[in-house]
Amino acid sequence: MSKQEFLYLSQEEAVACGADDIPATVADVDRATLLLYRGDAIEATTATLFWDLPKDDLKKTVGYKGTKRANIHAAFLDNDGDRMVGLKNIPSNPENPAKGRGPRASGLLTMLDPESGYPIALMDAAVISCIRTGALGALGARYLRKSGRNDVAVIATGPINQAAMEALVHVCDDGRDIGTVRVFDISTERAEAFAERLRKAHGLDVAVAASAEEAVRVSDIVMPATTLTDPEQAYIRYEWLRPGALFIDLSIWDAEYDLFARADKLYANSHEALDRRNLTPGCLIDAGIITPDRLLDLGGVIAGDVAGRENDEEIIVYCARGMAIYDAICGHRVHKTAREKEAGRDLTLWNEPYWARF
Repeated sequence: MSKQEFLYLSQEEAVACGADDIPATVADVDRATLLLYRGDAIEATTATLFWDLPKDDLKKTVGYKGTKRANIHAAFLDNDGDRMVGLKNIPSNPENPAKGRGPRASGLLTMLDPESGYPIALMDAAVISCIRTGALGALGARYLRKSGRNDVAVIATGPINQAAMEALVHVCDDGRDIGTVRVFDISTERAEAFAERLRKAHGLDVAVAASAEEAVRVSDIVMPATTLTDPEQAYIRYEWLRPGALFIDLSIWDAEYDLFARADKLYANSHEALDRRNLTPGCLIDAGIITPDRLLDLGGVIAGDVAGRENDEEIIVYCARGMAIYDAICGHRVHKTAREKEAGRDLTLWNEPYWARF
């Protein structure tokens, strides 16, 4: 039995190998969504741990008042014979930045050999997770936005929406199909800084809105990416959406349930989103807001089996639900690039397996 090693990549090394590559990540997310729809990918049930919560809150099935959590995700993909397995753990606490600790979330992604199951790479997952989440939101705009130039509402300017806007520019003909971008954040200073970055980087017409409602009412694509934790905190109303709007449900609790009920069409990146009953859209079934047959699979749209937008008057909701398939396919690409660049360093899991001595 031989020595077992795996490649370790720090956050900086992962970025140098493409963890933040927007076009590559959009392509990966698009492909993984199709593979899952075709049955060529497997997504394990997510394990979530909350702590420092009142006991009564731990019994809730939808929404949590607490902020400290850790999610464990796992997935397998067979991309036309290129097989990959990834495991991601991502703990988070939205209070971290305000308390001077650093980012809201950290994470580790372990890539496994699909035959032996042994680890072949361990890398930072925070950047991959953030970029693929933003790309997943933009994927909805690629297939479901109305024709022509679209005005955009960006609600909150944290890392997720920063990634989502970069990906949106990419899928909207490098920004040529984007009209005015209206940015709202509870911090006007952050909103102004984000707006200026978009102007300088992409030459976009960007305005800072005084409220979320002001931004939403005049926009065709609405992207909230906040840190809300409970449906009782919802604030975006159906009446705010104008005809033809695409509401990209990135951060789960921003829209009132009535918005989902009254939308002309409701999509998710996979029908498997219904299995997670503590989030939208799954929780909407238990609440009697929608029936399962209303949810359309974006993978089917990509495959050409399901109709996308059929006219420019439809109000469409797209639920972008994070899945390990996206981390795995992106991590597979980053690992391959790292090997080509001879980046990172090999760590030893064992020189000789413990049980081989007996």
